[in-house]
Amino acid sequence: MLGQLGRHADAIAAYRQAIRLQPEHAEAYSSLAGLLSQQGDAQEALAAIDRALALRPRDAGKHVNRGNILRTLGAGDAAITAYRRAIELDPALAAAHNNLGLALTAREEVEPALSCYRRAITLKPDYVEAYVHLGNALQDLGQSGEAALAYRQALALQPDRADARLALAMSAIPIMPATEAAAAGTPHAFAGALDELAQWATTHPQAVRDAAGRNQPFYLAYRPVDVTGALCRYGDLVATPQPFLDRGARAGRLRLLIVSAHVRDHPVWRVILQGLMTHLDRSRFDVALFHTGARTDAHTAWAAANVDTFVGGERNVAAWRAKIVEHRPDIILYPEVGMDPVTGALASQRLAAVQAAAWGHPITTGLPTIDLFFSGEALEALDAERHYRERLIRLPRTGVSIEWTADQSEPWRGPERAAGVVRFALCQQPIKFDPADDALLTRIAEGSGACEFWLVMPNRQQWAGKQLVARLRDRFAGAGLDPDRYIKVAPWMTSRAFNGFLEAMDVYLDCPAFSGFTTALQAVQRGLPIVTLEGRFLRQRMAAGLLRDIGMADGITHTPDDYVGRAVTWANEARDAARWSRSRDLLRSAASRAMSDPEPMLRLQDVLVAAAN
Repeated sequence: MLGQLGRHADAIAAYRQAIRLQPEHAEAYSSLAGLLSQQGDAQEALAAIDRALALRPRDAGKHVNRGNILRTLGAGDAAITAYRRAIELDPALAAAHNNLGLALTAREEVEPALSCYRRAITLKPDYVEAYVHLGNALQDLGQSGEAALAYRQALALQPDRADARLALAMSAIPIMPATEAAAAGTPHAFAGALDELAQWATTHPQAVRDAAGRNQPFYLAYRPVDVTGALCRYGDLVATPQPFLDRGARAGRLRLLIVSAHVRDHPVWRVILQGLMTHLDRSRFDVALFHTGARTDAHTAWAAANVDTFVGGERNVAAWRAKIVEHRPDIILYPEVGMDPVTGALASQRLAAVQAAAWGHPITTGLPTIDLFFSGEALEALDAERHYRERLIRLPRTGVSIEWTADQSEPWRGPERAAGVVRFALCQQPIKFDPADDALLTRIAEGSGACEFWLVMPNRQQWAGKQLVARLRDRFAGAGLDPDRYIKVAPWMTSRAFNGFLEAMDVYLDCPAFSGFTTALQAVQRGLPIVTLEGRFLRQRMAAGLLRDIGMADGITHTPDDYVGRAVTWANEARDAARWSRSRDLLRSAASRAMSDPEPMLRLQDVLVAAAN
C-alpha cells in the first residue's frame, strides 16, 4: 500500500522490518525486490528476489520477477533463462511469455519475440501490454499495417493507454516504403496520425507527455522533404512545458551533463562523443556522463574514467530524471535525440537552464525544450536555420573533433570479377534508400558498361535488406537490365572485413535521400571515391560536408543528372587501374585532414559557457 501511494522509502523500510520479524517471508522478499528495482537498486533487488526463490524455488512468478531485474542489469541471457524457467513451471503464465519476448527483442531477435507476444495474448486475450509489444515488434519488422491493428486492439481494451496512442501515430511512418507513392505519401499520413493524437491529447495532455520517447518519429527523417513542421508539432505534444527552476547561485565550474545511450563502439561515440570528451576543458566544466544504454565495452570504461561523474545501468525514465534532478546540471548535452527512447523522453523535459543536441541524428529534434543544435559549417546550407526549431550553431568544419582510430583491414573474400567490370558500393543501411532514387542506379548501369552494384546486408532488420534487394531487382528488370548481372549482395561483416570490402570496390554511391557520414569517413580512409548528391537538408549533406572539409569535393553533385554523370565518368576512369590507384592514394592521404582538430569542440565550449551565463 505504501508503495502504491508513492512512499517507496517507507514501503522498503516496512518490508525490511517484516523480514527481520519473519526471515522466511518469501513474499516480503519478493515485494522488496520489486520496490528496490523500481528505485534503481537492481543489485540489491536481485539479492532479495534470489532469497525469495531460495524459499519458493517453484514459484513461476518469482522467476519472472528475477528475469525483470536481470534485464534491468543488462543480463539479457540470464533473464531469458529465468523466463524460460518460469514457463517450464507454469506454461500458462502469460507474463512469462510476454517478458521473454521483451528480452529477445533486446537481443534483436524480433521474430521469435513476435511468437512470444502472440502466445501471451492467446493465454490472456485482454493482455494490453502484450498487444502493445506485439505492435512494436511488427513495426520493427516493417509490418506497419499489422502494427497499427495491434495498437488499436490495445486501445479497444484500454482507451487511455497513451503509449499505444503514440505508437499508433508513429506506425503511420513506414520503415521501408515499398513504392515511390508510399514514400511520398508518408508525411501526409503522419500529419493525419498527429491530428488523431492531438485530438486525444486535448483531454489527456499529461498522458502523452508521460509516454514521450517510447515511440519517436525516427523514420520520418528518411523522407527527403521538409518535415520540420511535423516534428515541431510532435514536439509540442510530448514536451513537458513547465519552466526550469533555477538551482540558485553557482560557484566554480559549470556543471555539464552529457546524456547518451551510445557510450560504446557506435558511430555516435566514434564521431561525436569521443572527440568531445577528449577536448573538454575541465577547468571550465564539471563533466558528468549518464550512459542510458545497456551495452558497454572498453570505450564505456574509458569514458567513465575520464569524467567527474559517471552513471550507468538501465533505469526507467523516471529514475533517470530523478538522477538528473539530483545532479543539478547547468547544461545538458544530448549527442543525438531521436534514436534512443530514454534520451528522447528526457530531452522532452526541461531539466537544465541550457539544453542542447548535436547531429548524431541529423535533423531538428522539434522539441521546445532543446535550445541549441550543434552542426558544422561544412555541412549546412546557407538557409539551414529554417529547418530547425533550435538555435542552429554552425561549429567549425564538420562540427566534430574526430579522434577515432580506423581499424585495420583484412582481405574481402568476395568473388573474382571479370576483366573490365566496375564495382559500385551501395553500403548504407537499407532504410536510407528512397524508392524515388532507384532509377538513378539503372541509369548509371546503362551508362557504365560492365558493372556491379554491391549491397551489404544489415546486421539487424535483415528483412529490410531483402526488401531492398527485391525492389532493386524489380527496377532493373523493368529497365531491361538483368538483375542477376548487376545486383550483388554481401553479408554483414566485421569492421576489418568491411574495410577490405571498401578497398575492393571502385566507386561509392552515397544515398541521395539520407547521406552517411561514418561510412563515408570509412570510405575515404580506404581511398574509395564517393559520388554524393547534396540536398537541402543536413541529412542529405553529410558525405558532401566531409568531402568539402578534406578538400576532395569532386564527387559532390547537385542534380540527379550530375550524380549519374559523375558515377558513369568515374566508372570509365576506374578501368584505367594505374590512374585510379593514384586518385585513390590522394583521397586516402586527404582523409587524415578530417581527424584530431580540437577547434570545433573548443568553439562548442565557448557557446555553452555564453549560453549558461
